Amino acid sequence: MHYDLIIVGGGPGGYTAAFEAAAKKLNTALIEEREIGGTCLNRGCIPTKTLVHTADLYREMKHAADDGIVLESARLDIPALNAKKEQVVGTLRSGLEKQLKACGITVISGHAVIVDGHTVRVNEEELSADHVILASGSVPAGLPIEGSDLAGVISSDDILKDVPVFASLIIIGGGVIGCELAGIYESFGTQVTILEAMDNLLPTLDSEAGRSLAMLYKKRGIDVHCKAFAKKIEAAENGLTLSYEEKGALKSVTAEKVLIATGRKAANDLFAGEAPTKEKGRIVVDENGCSDMEGLYVIGDAAAGYPQLAHTAMAMAVNAVAHMTGTDGHRNLQVIPSGVYTAPEIAAVGLSEKEALAKGLSVVSGKANTMANARSLISGGERGFVKITAEKESGRIVGAVMMCERATDLIQELAAAAASGMSVGEMLQVIHGHPTFTEVIVAALEALQKKL
Repeated sequence: MHYDLIIVGGGPGGYTAAFEAAAKKLNTALIEEREIGGTCLNRGCIPTKTLVHTADLYREMKHAADDGIVLESARLDIPALNAKKEQVVGTLRSGLEKQLKACGITVISGHAVIVDGHTVRVNEEELSADHVILASGSVPAGLPIEGSDLAGVISSDDILKDVPVFASLIIIGGGVIGCELAGIYESFGTQVTILEAMDNLLPTLDSEAGRSLAMLYKKRGIDVHCKAFAKKIEAAENGLTLSYEEKGALKSVTAEKVLIATGRKAANDLFAGEAPTKEKGRIVVDENGCSDMEGLYVIGDAAAGYPQLAHTAMAMAVNAVAHMTGTDGHRNLQVIPSGVYTAPEIAAVGLSEKEALAKGLSVVSGKANTMANARSLISGGERGFVKITAEKESGRIVGAVMMCERATDLIQELAAAAASGMSVGEMLQVIHGHPTFTEVIVAALEALQKKL
């Protein structure tokens, strides 16, 4: 069977590419060996955010008296929470399946093997196409230490399957996944310990975000250890004991479960023969997603050089289909916002001040504390800030980081500003409503303007 386009992987990148291709009248096949929606919908973003919603609500209920509401009791109903998670995931997945069918996209269930940029083998059948898009996503990276295969050592995929509740939990890895799950389980009443090998939590973001989150987590009772290196996991009478090195000393901590959240690796070992050029396990591509294998595009987590985010994969899908069809629809991959769904949320876009200086840019930053924001005070917001970085000479916005309520939504305003080359002065011309959370952005811009 010959198609105009074969897509391997039915996650955000894959299904977005399929919808784009269908809109351009391409005869398209989408191959997925598990559930439509990929990791994000079934084992990642959506289940996690469903739990975040419940965790945040539960945390607020514990402090409802501060807002003049007296609750006699509140408890977690784990079966109901699992049912809610499955209902959200199931509704979204069913909607995607119906859309794919309505668009005339052929969906094939099975394990794909890429023979070359025009040929894919699935279920012992060889399919051909003018183009192939690899959107295979990623899997938990794991950690090669002694004891990592013991019962009770789990991955982020495992912990989201059936929402277990533990009395105590050790999380190895203080990145996005580790920090989000730490916040969820702390709210549920679990004693959480986080070990992060780097200097700060959330090491890929501005260091101020990681330091601020660590302070907040410690205040809530989470045991946070940075510059801590996991060495060995052993079975213990009441769970598992993790040995780790911190400040030159060997220490240990015991908990019911150990979650390994040390990142994800590309799932791109799908080639029958020689694979395209790779860099640190991910396939090298250009701005259109083209690999050095003729006919093959690679998007999302499998592609090198881009953040492993669902919306990155979706943008890359649009670019790949536009390129192969010679049509418009390019997405700007130079400015990609990211979000961490802790409480409060953390979000960033563009360059941090440190990154900009390392690139030789002359920049300054302006910062505003959220505790001076009326809406933050009304909502009981905790420690937070907005920090915006701009070129000193032109005032052009180059990046921002924020830790505050609704940060993952608010960051879009600064993403648009950075992508369009807006200056601090131009942003301040826009009137923001009062009282709103967005006013803290104005306060940061005003602080920044004084330095220009």
